[in-house]
Amino acid sequence: MAHDEEEPFSAVVVIPPMRGWTLVVGPYFGLPYPQQTAHVSELCRELSVQFGKAQLFFHGEQNDGEAWLIAERGRIVRRWISECPELALGEPFGVERRLLDVYGITGKPEDLGPNSDLAGDWAATWGDCWATTVAEESSIDPTAATADTGSISSMWVAVAPPLE
Repeated sequence: MAHDEEEPFSAVVVIPPMRGWTLVVGPYFGLPYPQQTAHVSELCRELSVQFGKAQLFFHGEQNDGEAWLIAERGRIVRRWISECPELALGEPFGVERRLLDVYGITGKPEDLGPNSDLAGDWAATWGDCWATTVAEESSIDPTAATADTGSISSMWVAVAPPLE
């Protein structure tokens, strides 16, 4: 539905709980889409106030990028969007930090010049640091988890509120 010209980001699917997480999936939450980034970042931050933690992940199966946003207790801990490093927030941690260390990158990937050798080395590592890898370490990898309870009939499809 991200290609629907009239309502490009409207559809979401609510999936039965997986390991204690309620997943809401759809293009509405697409961090890499510039028109969505600020809105969904704020939404995730607000949800973390209510639930303690909230996370967004984007994994591009067609080599179109990786993105994640981790929020805890009303604070964005890390936002990374591979296609828009200038929109990064927070400090790398977990698998992202370990992989940066392997490549000798002591700072943040967003601080590297686009033509630096280190930036090229880092960009070549996405197979080791996909959003699904960060998700698995931070919460769950929805591509590998199964529902705790419920069935396919308990999924909900909804129209998300329009962007302001």
